[in-house]
Amino acid sequence: MADLPLTVNTNPELFRLCANDPDNDGYWQEFVRRFNPLLARSIAVAWRRNGQGDWPPADVAADLLQDSYTAIVKNDFRLLHNFRGATNAEAEAYLAQTAINQTITYLRNRKALRRAADEVSLQELLDEQGDATLADAAAHSVPNLTVRELIQALEHCFDGPNSKRDILIFLLYAHDGYTVAEIARMEICDLKETSIANLLGQMKMRLRKYFSAKV
Repeated sequence: MADLPLTVNTNPELFRLCANDPDNDGYWQEFVRRFNPLLARSIAVAWRRNGQGDWPPADVAADLLQDSYTAIVKNDFRLLHNFRGATNAEAEAYLAQTAINQTITYLRNRKALRRAADEVSLQELLDEQGDATLADAAAHSVPNLTVRELIQALEHCFDGPNSKRDILIFLLYAHDGYTVAEIARMEICDLKETSIANLLGQMKMRLRKYFSAKV
């Protein structure tokens, strides 16, 4: 590991050295030491200020931190090359804004997914393992479901001892846009990722039969 030059005592100078000598581990270790807390703090503050209330989940915060570093190094370190400030405070504000932008983009994308899920495509519910003719006919008859219609269908099809749990899992998946892995990490039940995937498959199959019978 190369030692840092004695003259590297300002953030703008560290930006320049990292951008011009990206293989120097010493520069980048110093970069992480100086700025990792700033980036992590900026992510948390942006999360709270944009209406999320609590701190971001640890796994999401880690992903957003990684996204921030990716933004810093991509396109041949263009972000660092484009810095035009001269003071430590300007450099810190510049990096903080990068982390804030990553967080806001993530939250906007999540909101877009949820808005898109306000109506659930019946075709997507019927597109696996079913009879193609019945699926096409049902989708043509009811191309989209409102959330209320989906809940009514789920309550009609599922009334066993675990029905509330199963319906919640299905809504998280089909309406809120969460993946099976994300649902498993929520620990809202004792089901593992594979079991949740199997449950969703069984629920889709029963819904296909339900809507196909209505055609």
